Amino acid sequence: MSEWRRIFEDNRVVPPHNQSSRLAAGSPQAFQLALKQVEGLQTTQVIMENISAHELRVTLFDSGRQRFFGRTWRSAPREVRSSRVRFSEVIYFHTALCLSSVVAVVELVSLSQGPGASQNAVGAGFGLVQLFSARPDSGPPHGEDRLSLLHGTPRALLHPALKDPLQSKYMFTVMEGTQLLYSLQPHPALTPIMHLLPPNILVSGHDLIPGVLPPTDDTGKITHNANVLQSPQCQERKF
Repeated sequence: MSEWRRIFEDNRVVPPHNQSSRLAAGSPQAFQLALKQVEGLQTTQVIMENISAHELRVTLFDSGRQRFFGRTWRSAPREVRSSRVRFSEVIYFHTALCLSSVVAVVELVSLSQGPGASQNAVGAGFGLVQLFSARPDSGPPHGEDRLSLLHGTPRALLHPALKDPLQSKYMFTVMEGTQLLYSLQPHPALTPIMHLLPPNILVSGHDLIPGVLPPTDDTGKITHNANVLQSPQCQERKF
């Protein structure tokens, strides 16, 4: 991949639908989405298709407008050793689109060796994480849950015949026994640095954010394995 194409891919952002943006009159809220592990994978399929690893991809989706927006986040590949794949990834984002129609689409992708040094990536199922409730008195999302994955591809959510993608569980076949263990909760610690992160952009706790100090240990040494956005600190500007 050429350098200009890499820069384009890394900075490509799809804006939300204009009508949805007008409906979001409240203040932006910050959230933390923890993707813990996928359970119940079919090991026979892994062996037959020579799958070496899995990764998760997450994209925000407006089901009311049938529109993906923001930017797709990808996890680091995880080797397949059993029917359970542990990801232990934490995603942070903030958005003013706190609408019941806005969901997070999580796709499980199988990786296998292609010709030469190439790598094949094939969708192995997906699911919809409900971010916000339709009840205004229900409060922000909070807690751990299990998400049953569905056969197929998230692109099917754009089919014109699918009037209500949130009812997709009745339109798609459930992957029997295959579930994603995750947790979703507010993350107020992100609020002071919202101006440093574009809205509706999913970032990992290991991403380096311009203007945010990388975490350090007690000796002042930079700790690259720490979570930058768990307790972020802004960097002072010196003139």
